[in-house]
Amino acid sequence: MTLRSEPLQPDHLPGFDGIELLRWPDQELARRALERAGIPRILVLTGSGEPPSNLGFDEDWIRAPYRQSDLEARVRRLATLLREQSSQELWVDEQRVMHRGNRTVLLTAFESVIAQELVVAAGKVVSRGHLEQVLWPGHRAPGQRAVDAVVYRLRGRCRGLGLSIDTVRGKGFVLRRAPSRQTLHSPK
Repeated sequence: MTLRSEPLQPDHLPGFDGIELLRWPDQELARRALERAGIPRILVLTGSGEPPSNLGFDEDWIRAPYRQSDLEARVRRLATLLREQSSQELWVDEQRVMHRGNRTVLLTAFESVIAQELVVAAGKVVSRGHLEQVLWPGHRAPGQRAVDAVVYRLRGRCRGLGLSIDTVRGKGFVLRRAPSRQTLHSPK
């Protein structure tokens, strides 16, 4: 039985692609950057530290020292979960609840309107002007950044569902299923 006290780098994990290993809490800034980029992570807890209370849908943790087989099991589980989640249906119901598989999130009235428009056009840009017309039909938006404020709050809610809302500068917004920037391969 071999225990490792130092985290392995991703290239030491044959058969796994797209999952980064980070020391927790030492690499908190890197964790946030990878989260924004939609890259899945495994946090290696050092010392007597505790895992973060806000563990993302696309991350897991393991305490050092660890067995290679335990790390591989965590990576395999995370990759499987992300593959399953990427294939789950997404919709917003009449009660302003956004669903993705067995996960749900309650939305405000404005967030629900924007979410419905983005879900219908998933993967395509929805213009800011169109969202303003849908939110305030026949009226002007209450402010230049009114749509942006609603999208900002909606982004936070979508993270728990494995979704991201990207801004396309000068055009609008696009809903993407995370992790959109990495392809995950499981071991043979």
